[in-house]
Amino acid sequence: MPCKFQLEQYQLASVAVSGNEAFDGSLARHGGEITTSLTVAPHKRDGSRYRLTLDVTVKADEKNRAAGFPYDVAIKGHAFYIFQEPCGQEEKESFMHMHGAAILYGLLRAQVAQITAQSVNGQFLLPTVNFADEAEKSKNRLPEKAAPRRLVKRAPPKGA
Repeated sequence: MPCKFQLEQYQLASVAVSGNEAFDGSLARHGGEITTSLTVAPHKRDGSRYRLTLDVTVKADEKNRAAGFPYDVAIKGHAFYIFQEPCGQEEKESFMHMHGAAILYGLLRAQVAQITAQSVNGQFLLPTVNFADEAEKSKNRLPEKAAPRRLVKRAPPKGA
C-alpha cells in the first residue's frame, strides 16, 4: 500500500515577475528556459514531517525575445507535509520529490497566474514540469551525511 501524506501548509518565500517588453502575443509558439531546484528536509524530531522547498525560474528566449515567454519569473515556495502512516525513508523521499513537488508547483503556478492576470502581457501559466525524473534521481543518490537543517517555526494547521 502506498504511503499517505498530506499538505499541512505552504508559504511563498519570494516572487519576482517582470514583463518581456518584446513579447509578441500573435505568434503561435513561445518558449524559453525553465529551471527547477528542489530541496527536501526531514523534520529534526518528527520523522513523519518534511519540508519541501521549490525554486522555479522561467526566462524568455534570449535569442528571440518576441517569441519568448511573456514574463521572466522567479518564485520560491515551501511546503510542509506529514505522512499519515509508517513508510520507509526511501519511499518518503520519492514521494516528496515527485508528488510533493507537483503539489507545490501547482500552488506556485496559481500564484503566478494571479499576479500576471492584471499584468501587461496577460495571464501566464507556468509550463508543465515532469517531477518523475527528479523522483528517479532521488532513488539513485548515494546516502549523504545530513547537514543540520533549521525548519521555519509555524503555527499548527487549523483544527489540529
